[in-house]
Amino acid sequence: MKKSTLILKSVLFLFLSWLAGFFISTFFPMCYQRFGVVMCFVFGFCTVGATVCIFADFASKAGGKMNTRSARAANPKNEEHFGLWLGAVPTAVNYVYVIILWLSKLGALKFDFFPWYKTLTFYFMPLTYIVAPNAIVYDGSGAVSSTSVPAPELSIGAMILFTLLPLIFLATTWSAFYVGYNHVDLKARILYGGKK
Repeated sequence: MKKSTLILKSVLFLFLSWLAGFFISTFFPMCYQRFGVVMCFVFGFCTVGATVCIFADFASKAGGKMNTRSARAANPKNEEHFGLWLGAVPTAVNYVYVIILWLSKLGALKFDFFPWYKTLTFYFMPLTYIVAPNAIVYDGSGAVSSTSVPAPELSIGAMILFTLLPLIFLATTWSAFYVGYNHVDLKARILYGGKK
């Protein structure tokens, strides 16, 4: 399979991760209001876990296909670190969001990007509530609404977390591609410790 095709697929799998995060997070606000921060960890584990599974499966299969006898005959050089390129694509896309969020926090942009950031990164959205939960607002008629923290009010700790989260893509695709490329049998390693 061509490398350019794999990189394009990496973009498509990012969209698939966004969809998975969207469907998992559909029930998050309701559960969060009832159970609080525990649901941030539960839903965060599910959304990030789905993303990791999607990219790990894609990268390990791609790695396995790139290190077959016929693939090596066509391209004899070692490609075991190509997973970094596959991970660089979703990581770079997410860092565009992070840069815009930093600009919004620092006042360089006139609009609040944080609600957009949460929407564009549904796979991280439950984790954002740990460091920047929505505020509950009561109006005079007794109606309740949930409003996002404005980007300028985000803490430095929250911004550091948002800056580090995209590295999940890089770590996942690199390690999964490496495992697939080298045909490592993880099940045997875990169950038997590599013993025959």
